[in-house]
Parts: sequence; structure tokens; C-alpha cells
Amino acid sequence: MSTILNRASRNFLWRHPWQLALAIVGIALGVAVVISIDLAMESSLNAFDQAGKAFSGVASHRIIAGDGGLDEKLYRRLRVDEGIQKLSPVVNAYVFASKQADAGFNLIGIDPFIEKSFRSIWQTRHNENTTADLLTRLIIEPNTALISEQTASRLGLNIEDDLTIDTDHGERRLKIIGLLSPNNAVSEQVLSRLIVTDIATAQEVLELFGRLSSIEVLIDEYQPDSAPTSAYTPSLAIAAPVPDRLAAYTPSLEIIRKALPGNALLVEAESQSQAMREMTRAFSINLKALGLLSLLVGMFLIYNTMTFLVMQRRRLIGGLRSIGVTRGQIFKLIIGEALLLAAIGTLIGIVLGIALGQGLLYLISGTINAIYFRIDAASLTITPLQLGKGVLLGIAATLLSVLPPAFEATRISPVTALVRSQLESGIRRLIKTANLISFIFILGGMALALWSGKSIALGLASIFLLLFGFAMMTPALTLMFMKLIERIFGRLSGVLVRLPARMVSAEISRTGIAIAALMIAVSATIGMDLMIDSFRQTVADWVQTSLRADLYVSLPGEKMPDARAEQDQRLKAKLAEVQDVKMLSSVLHTNAAIASKSMETEKDFTKVAVFELNEKSRPGFIFKHEIDNELWDRFEQQQTVIVTEPYAYHHGVKIGDKIRLRTDSGSQPFEVIGIYADYSGDRGHLAMSRWNYQRYWPDLGYSGIGVYAKDGVDLQKLENRINKLLTGQQTVKSDQAIYKASMAMFEQTFTITETLRWLSAAIAFVGVFSALMALQFERIRQLGILRAIGITSGQLAVLITGETTLMGLVAGLIAIPVGYIVAYMLIFVIYQRSFGWTMAFHFNPGVIYQGLALALIAATLAGIFPALKMAQTKPAEALRSE
Repeated sequence: MSTILNRASRNFLWRHPWQLALAIVGIALGVAVVISIDLAMESSLNAFDQAGKAFSGVASHRIIAGDGGLDEKLYRRLRVDEGIQKLSPVVNAYVFASKQADAGFNLIGIDPFIEKSFRSIWQTRHNENTTADLLTRLIIEPNTALISEQTASRLGLNIEDDLTIDTDHGERRLKIIGLLSPNNAVSEQVLSRLIVTDIATAQEVLELFGRLSSIEVLIDEYQPDSAPTSAYTPSLAIAAPVPDRLAAYTPSLEIIRKALPGNALLVEAESQSQAMREMTRAFSINLKALGLLSLLVGMFLIYNTMTFLVMQRRRLIGGLRSIGVTRGQIFKLIIGEALLLAAIGTLIGIVLGIALGQGLLYLISGTINAIYFRIDAASLTITPLQLGKGVLLGIAATLLSVLPPAFEATRISPVTALVRSQLESGIRRLIKTANLISFIFILGGMALALWSGKSIALGLASIFLLLFGFAMMTPALTLMFMKLIERIFGRLSGVLVRLPARMVSAEISRTGIAIAALMIAVSATIGMDLMIDSFRQTVADWVQTSLRADLYVSLPGEKMPDARAEQDQRLKAKLAEVQDVKMLSSVLHTNAAIASKSMETEKDFTKVAVFELNEKSRPGFIFKHEIDNELWDRFEQQQTVIVTEPYAYHHGVKIGDKIRLRTDSGSQPFEVIGIYADYSGDRGHLAMSRWNYQRYWPDLGYSGIGVYAKDGVDLQKLENRINKLLTGQQTVKSDQAIYKASMAMFEQTFTITETLRWLSAAIAFVGVFSALMALQFERIRQLGILRAIGITSGQLAVLITGETTLMGLVAGLIAIPVGYIVAYMLIFVIYQRSFGWTMAFHFNPGVIYQGLALALIAATLAGIFPALKMAQTKPAEALRSE
């Protein structure tokens, strides 16, 4: 019996290649989008991890500092005075190859012979004598460097050639004395963006005299997960003796911690990578949710196709049941077909996902570079785990989608198999049940959004519940719309005009799912467009309000105490003396270590903006609460800070709370006296007066200086005068130039969202096209009758196109209110939980028109081919098809 069933299944499937192809496309596209996002995101983060290992090697810990770096005397004290031998000093900065803007490199200065024991990625595969010679030359020859073989080939350089690089202080030349050979594809990727020099050369080239970027620490016995924390506590030593290997490394870490200045932290080598992943967690979750939305639309497509395949075989299944085939065998037959389609579609989806991931990698890396941290030389990394997730998603989504039609197939009895009307009446009864279930999903989604706290994943789950609820309600709403349209046009025209609406209603078991799939895609598009427009307008208003000065002088580069800070002070004094300059303001972007009761829990820095304000710059702060006249006096004269809205949200900070920061004088409390809007980053920062900052930290100069011109001054001439005072990478820009640059950055960050939105719409288009193709082929006899009673081929084409246009109209009309709900959820739930931002809801009628047009155009285009195909069918052939 199984042989007969398999043969019947195979013969039927081969006679419907279009439906099979479209089902496979639906699975493949859904899997491809999810896989590509996962691959691109993980590859971007892996690139950051590998770059860290380029000079960390097997280091167990790292001493890091805020702006200003570490005094190299700390390295001498730890190594000589405290006797800690396995330390490796590092100086690193980002530079560019001259005249090649896209050729960025991480320049790393190391102590070659000490670094050798850390087995870093940069170390070559040459024999020991050759390696020793190269390391010796790095030390004794000034301005020498190592680059990778791939970099040398790309830049057309040979050994003993000079590489000219651009730094914050102008051009510098480095002589290439050796080439690094990668051990594998990972090291090749990292080395391609690496320049290795002796630490003295790096300090000279970067003008970081006497400073270090970090110190790598190797504690051989360190195993962080080897014992519970209580084992370190002396009072518990009797109950829980400390193993020898723990006792061996604990004193070393304590010695280092006690020796650190206030601007430095000792962290585990892996903790920075984990912190960066945590930083991008919200961004990653949002991208993956967009991918799953595409898969959800694909699931509707799969469901639609498998339903057609079952319904088209009602006669066959009824005949098989009458000769003794059991319900279980029919169920296994449908599930087996679905698994075959899932396997093929998933395989194609993985291949497409890898190709698509390569394109998304550039977009995702660009967004991470713009918002979070720099990523260099990211290349697509494929792991079995990611491919396994794709296979699991493809098969699981297909099986979940096919369960309803599979159960429907088992319900077909030999007696009712030939009665089409009973199927549609059964579907209509099912629609009433679906309406009740849809209300449960919608109410559940709202409840989940209200009571899920700060969880991003549960917030996204609430959107999916709402979308699914409205999708289940779509067939009932479609019947209502069709009845209304039929009544309106029925009074004004003949049968042919009323017929498209009747056809949609009569085939609701088919058309309802197609309309629901299109509605989901269009509503998601409307929701994301409204959210992006609201965010764009909010950011535009914020940037314009924040830019109070007429001109802004930017002072990029590493911020250092002493000479570098004195240069900035001299420049500011010169700017104040420039003709037509009325007043100045300034800002220093730096960071400070958060202090806690236990030093072991201090693992990171927080960003700090140090302001020197005047009466014109203060209105640039948009506070999220009412403020009094004393706020600015307290800000300037007391130990206080104001915090950005994202910082307050993520850290649970309220007005009146105190934040403790580490200083050379010990930890100091700073009272929070205000919370203000800021959209420059999603982790937030503290704002502090310059008077407060200089009480506890060294002067690091400025990151930017605001210039306020006298009334009626020609700003272009003033800008030209200021330009003559600037050197190196220092620039001056007008407030309008900065506004345009800020908005361009905004558009860049949403490029990936726009791309994924159109991918979802493409999948929905395929779903509607699939449903219409199957529907037209199934009712060949019905259309043949229409031709036989006198309807022309042109009228038939118009009839079918009119039906699909109505389907698009209904999908668009339902998608409008659903899109508003999605936008509301994105703005006030998802984005606030993800990034800590609140924004105003801005209504844009153009988005509504675009969404409605998208639904109409997609459905109309999807119906053109079936209409032409059916119009060419001869009546006699159509009537014989039964």
C-alpha cells in the first residue's frame, strides 16, 4: 500500500511543478534571510574578537585605562618593584595608508621579546633565527614595521620599502623590514589590517610619549571557573581549603589592582569581547526579529501551498480512503511531502543565505562602526552551528505550517470528497473559531507588552502575537469587505463588475491566507516606515536644538595630559581672540571607571562628556523633566552630574541617586540632578562640568570647541580665519554641516532595516503569486464555463486581475491600522527597551499611501501572469480537465 501511496504522491507533485517551485522558494527565502543575518552579525563580532587576540595572545588579563592611557612608569613598577614578570606593554591606534582612504590599519607597538611568550596572532612562522633578527631590527632600527604578505601585495610594497601612514599628527613613514605569514584564514583576516612596530616607534609615530594603551597580563594558573568565590575568603579557609593553584595567582592580581591609578582597570582578557557582544545585543535581537518576520511570511506561503496540494487531491484522497487507506497513512503522506520540500528549500536557503550574508556583512559592520565600535577586515565566517540552526528553522517552520492541512487531509471522508461546497462551508465555520482565537492572541500580545518589564525578546514576541492575531482575523474581515464592495458596485453595474468580489469570497479558503500573508508584510513595512520617520524627525529636532554654536572646531585623536592638553588650551585662547568671536564653549569626550564596593566587580568604563557651558549653550539640553533655576548652578559648583536618558534607563538611575566614580583620590560620589535626551549612542553617558572633572582627573584638553559669533558676522569669513589656526586633523564646521553629517549617519544606520523590510515584502509577493497561480489552475473548469457562455479572453483577464487587485486592496486596508499598532509597539516598547530612547510619534500620510500602493501593486502584478495564462485556455480543454 505504501508503494501505491508514494507513487500517487509523486505523480501528482510532478504534475504541479509551479506550486512545488513556489513552496520551495518560500522556504528558501525565509531560511536565507535568517541565516544571512546570523552569519553577518556573528562574523562582525568575530572580527572584533580576533583583532583583540592579535596582540593579546594567551593573556589572561588586561590592564586598560580611560583616555590619556597608562603612564609607562606603572609597567616598570609592576615588573621591577612588584616582581610580576609576565606583562606585555602595548600601544595601539588606528591609522590610514596615505592616499588610500579605505586602507585602515591597527598600528600596534609591542616589546618584541616579551611579547614572544604571549603567542599572539601576529607572530610569524619563520624559523627562530629569522624571527630573532626581525625582532632585533624592530628594536634597534627606528621607524621599522612588519605587515602581512597580503597587505604588501595589495599596496605594492616589498621588504625595505617605505609605508606612508596618516596619523592624527600628519604623515609618518615606516620601513617594512619583514612580512607576516598567516597560519590560517582567521589570522590572514586579522593580519591584513595590522601594522606591528616596536613600542618606542609606536610612541614616537603616534606622539604618545611615555604612555601605554594597555598592558597584557599572563597569569599561568588563572582558571576563573575552577572554584566558587567563597574559596577566596580567608574566613572560609577551614571549611573550604583554597587549592594551591588558586593561592598562586590570587596575590598577583591583588598586587596589580592595588597598584592601579584611578583611571585604570584590571579585566579578564575575554571580558571586553563579552562586553562588546552585550553592547550589541539589542541591535542583534532586532535584526534577528526582522529575519524571523520574513520566515513568518514564508510560513504562510508554505501553509497556503500545502493546503492547495491537499485540496486539489480531495477526490484522490477520498478514493484512497474508500479502498482502505487509513487516516494515519494519509497524514504520513502529507508530512513526508512537506519534509521533502523542507529539505530542498532549506538547502537552497542556506546557499542563498551565505550569498546574502556576504552583502549584509558590509551593512551590519557599517552600522556597528557608526554606533558601537570599530570593526576591521570582517569576512564571512560560517560555522556548523549556524548552518544547523538554519536547517532546524527551515524544517520546523515547514512542519508547523503543514500540520493544519495535514490534519485537514485526514478529515476527508469518501462521502464528502466530491462536495466542494461542504469544504467552503466548513472553512467558514472555521473562520468564526479563528476570530475568537485571534482575539486571544491580540489580547495576549497587549498583555505581554505591558507586563514583560524590560525584556526585548518578550516585547518582540508581543508584536508577533499581535500580527498573528490580526492575520487570523483577516479572512473574516475579507468577507466583510467583499460583501460591502459587492453591495456598492452591484447597484451601479452588471454581473462582471460584481463577480471579482464574489470570486474572492467563494474561494476564501485560498484567498484568505494569501491576503493575510500580504497584510503581514505590508503592515510590518508601514510600521517600520512610521517608526523610522518618527525617529528621523525626533533626531532632527534634537540635533537642531543641541547645535547652539555657529561653528564647531573638532580636535580628534588621543587625549593626553601635559603637552597635548596645553596645545588645546593655547588653541582655545587663540580662538577667543579671533575677530568677531563673541564667546566659546567646549566639550571633552572621555571615560571614567565606575567604582563599586568590591574591586573585583569593576569591569568597565562609562563615557563622560565634560562641558564648559555658557548662557547660549545651556538651552541645547532637552531635559525629560521639569528643571529649576538652580540646576545649572549646582551642575557648575557642586559634585553633581546629569545623565542621558539611555544611561538612566539601562542603569536604573533616578534623580537624587549617586554614582561613584574611581579617581586617584579614591572613589567619589556624584549626585544625579538631571536626565536629558541624547541620541548619539544607545548606552548613554554622564555629563559633568569641567570644574568638577578637573578636581579629580588630569586635564586632557578638548574634543571640541563651540564658537559663538557676534551678530551680523559673515560666518564663511570667520570659518576661513579659524581654519588658519588649525593643524593636522583639526577641522571647523558650521552647525548646518554637522546637521547634514548627523542625518547622513542616521540614514546609514537604517540601511540594513530598509533592506530587510524589502526582503519581507518580496517573500509576501511570492506568497500571493503562489496562491493565485494555484487558485487559477484549480478552477480551470469554472473559468472554462465562463468562456463557454460568452465571456471573452480579454474580459476573463480583466476579471482575474480585478480579483487580485481587490485582494491587494483588502490587504492594504487591513494593514494600515495594524501598521500603526506595530509602529506604536516599535517606538514605545521595542526601541525604548533596546536603546533607552523615547521619541515622539510623527504621523506621515505618505507612509500610508505607500503601504496601500505596495499591497495593490504586489497583488496586481502577481495576478497578471495567471490572468494571461487562463485567458489563453480554450473552453473545450478547460471543460475536459475534470
